[in-house]
Amino acid sequence: MDNKIDELINDQKAELTENLKRIQHLHNLTEKYKLEKQDQFHDLIIGIIEVIDTFEKSEEAINERKLNTEENSQRIIKRFTSVLKKLQRLLQKNGVTKLEFPENRLIIGFCKVIDTEPDSKLPNDTIIEIVRNGYIHGKELIREAEVIIVKN
Repeated sequence: MDNKIDELINDQKAELTENLKRIQHLHNLTEKYKLEKQDQFHDLIIGIIEVIDTFEKSEEAINERKLNTEENSQRIIKRFTSVLKKLQRLLQKNGVTKLEFPENRLIIGFCKVIDTEPDSKLPNDTIIEIVRNGYIHGKELIREAEVIIVKN
C-alpha cells in the first residue's frame, strides 16, 4: 500500500514539475513578445521623430533663406506644417512627449551636450540652443536632446 502511495506521490510530483516547466516556458514567451512589442513601438516612435526632425529642419531652412514670403510658398509651408502637427499629435496620443527644460537648464541623463560656449551673463549648464529635441514615453527616455550649453 505504501508503494502505491509513494508511486502516486511521485507521479504527481512529476506532473507538477512538468506543469511548472510549461508555465515557465509560457511566461518566458510572454516576456519575449512583450519586449519585441516594446522594441517595435520604440522603432516606430524613433521613425516618427526623425520625420518630425526633417520637417523642423526644412522649416528652419525655409525661414533662414526667406523663401516663405511668396503666396505659393506659404501654402506649401502650411501643408507641411499640418503634416508635422499630425505627427506630433500622434506621438502625444501614444504618450510620447518632447522634453522640456525648466529655466533652460541642462538635465543630466536626458541631454547630450554637443558643444559649449562661454557667456559671462549666464550660469554654467544653461541651454543656449536645442539642436535636436529629446523625447520621453512616460518615464522612459526615447531619445536624448542634443544641446549647446554655457561653460565659463
